[in-house]
Formats: sequence, structure tokens, C-alpha cells
Amino acid sequence: MSGESPESVSAAFAAALAARDLPAAVAMWLDDALMIQADGQATHGRDAIEAALGAVIDNDVDVDIRLARIYTAGDVAVGLGTLAISGRGGDGQAFEQRSQSVIVYARGTDGRWRLAIDAPWGLPRS
Repeated sequence: MSGESPESVSAAFAAALAARDLPAAVAMWLDDALMIQADGQATHGRDAIEAALGAVIDNDVDVDIRLARIYTAGDVAVGLGTLAISGRGGDGQAFEQRSQSVIVYARGTDGRWRLAIDAPWGLPRS
């Protein structure tokens, strides 16, 4: 069952994206979650994150999430790993991007873990 651990949240999130199941992917996030874009801009809230993930699904982008390490302290965990995305751009050309990612998970009062902050392209340098 997803949400039992940070690892299960990431696995369920990746599986939902692979299945092109936007509602299941969005369900892995806190309502007030934050996604940090490659340029350092922040996408706030589940609704805005849903729009960003919808674009990934609508453009048939493949996402490969690999967690290397998770550090947990009480109801908060930080995950470090890699993200690889691939697909075809609007010009039909194949692309692939790889990055080091940082994910913050939070355990709610219901005991389930969810994504709180995701920096799939790593943290901005400034």
C-alpha cells in the first residue's frame, strides 16, 4: 500500500506516472506541497502540481525515479536520488535529461507519508 513509507510513496508516484494515471500521481502529494522547477521557480499547491504533472503525462514523457538514500527523523524524511525523463519534443526530436533530485516527505496525522517538497532537478544554486 502506498504511503506506508517514503519509499512506497515514490514507488507509487512513479507507477502512477508510468500508467498515465494523473489522479493517482497527484494523490501522493500534500495539499500545500511545493515543487521546485529547474530554474528555481516554485510551483505551490496540489492544483498547480497537478497541472505540471498533467503536462508530463499529456506529452507522453517517461519518468524514471531512483532513490539512492532516505534520511528519516520522526514525521519528516529527505530522499536523495536521480531523475531521468525522456520523450519527444514538439519538434519530434528525442530527448533525455538526468538530474540529482531532493525530495522531502511528511507523515500526516493519518500515518500516511506524502510528498511535501520535490526538487526533481536538484536545489537551485542561488
